Amino acid sequence: MVGGVFCLTSMAVAGKEISLQIDTFEILFFRSVIGVSIILFFLIRKNLLKEINLKEIRTHMKRNIAHFTGQNLWLYALASITLAEVTSLEFTMPIWIVLFSFLMLNEKLNKYKILSVLIGLVGVLITVRPDIESINLGIVAAAISAVVFALTNIYTRRLTSTESTLTILFFLTTIQLVFGLVASLIDGKLDLPTTENIAWIVVIGFAGLGAHFCITTALSLAEPTVVAPIDLLRLPIVVLIGVVFYSEPGDIFIYIGAGLIIFANFINLKYAKSS
Repeated sequence: MVGGVFCLTSMAVAGKEISLQIDTFEILFFRSVIGVSIILFFLIRKNLLKEINLKEIRTHMKRNIAHFTGQNLWLYALASITLAEVTSLEFTMPIWIVLFSFLMLNEKLNKYKILSVLIGLVGVLITVRPDIESINLGIVAAAISAVVFALTNIYTRRLTSTESTLTILFFLTTIQLVFGLVASLIDGKLDLPTTENIAWIVVIGFAGLGAHFCITTALSLAEPTVVAPIDLLRLPIVVLIGVVFYSEPGDIFIYIGAGLIIFANFINLKYAKSS
């Protein structure tokens, strides 16, 4: 999951750089082209193509519809609001994961899971201190993306009980490629990457696949309510990047909020699983 944090942070920076240069549908299409190429290379090299089957295709489709929706909303938000705001609103996701895990996976709740999520969210609110009057489409997009990303995590957890990580990644990249191509061609043309943005697309492609590999592996080893709060560590990292490289505002509240987020992770990892 720590590897997933690194990859998602890299994706956020690349998405921030490229989101004003190329359409979000086309970003996801070219990212999927890279992903499919990498996955097919490994499947062929390790003679694992026989693992691919259609037994869980309905769940794969549900997972990828949710993921494609969330990714487009997330990229739109990156172009509209600060890195800290996007990432902070993403971190309402643990609340939805706790709820969906209870409703869809019949996983038990306990006071430590709930406490870790609440402390983490308080840290997020302290860090961003959102102003209700300043709500815009970027903020709404980031908030909704958190809900559908939570659903993606739940479907991933369900798939890991029967499907290998490579199979999940194969369907992720191929289905996303089709979605991205169809959506990109709605306006009748497909804009190709330029020398200015192709490097960022490569970063998004590799980091996106790396994130899914890490997160899928993590979800195969632990419950979503244990794994997901580790992702909260991404917030202080992204806030620091925003302050240093994008001149986004930073003050003592950022460090207080980040401290609470780290403390929430400690509670979740130490106590939630054992109670």
